[in-house]
Amino acid sequence: MIFSLDNEVESLREEEPWLQGDRNSRTLARELDFKVLLSTLRAGASLDEQGGDARASIQLVDGEAELHAHGRRIELRRGEVAIVDAGAPWLLTATRDCALLLTLAWPQ
Repeated sequence: MIFSLDNEVESLREEEPWLQGDRNSRTLARELDFKVLLSTLRAGASLDEQGGDARASIQLVDGEAELHAHGRRIELRRGEVAIVDAGAPWLLTATRDCALLLTLAWPQ
């Protein structure tokens, strides 16, 4: 599978959930132990994972966000990636409108 993230983000920002709300998402890939989700968040919107059993990779495609994980507050900007261990709660809040690629991997 190959995706143009710029085209996918543009498409998400043309759909009703984004136009009428504070977020929109699309699953790009889903397997038994692996999931890739592309999301757009308006400033102030959050993704909250409180005890997921998957390791998470959070890559900011556009905009800015703040990640709270492992007892730290991390500012993420376009092109940066954060990895959060399985079982660790995390909270990501958009500080500006943003797009992110969330990859979840479960232990086999």
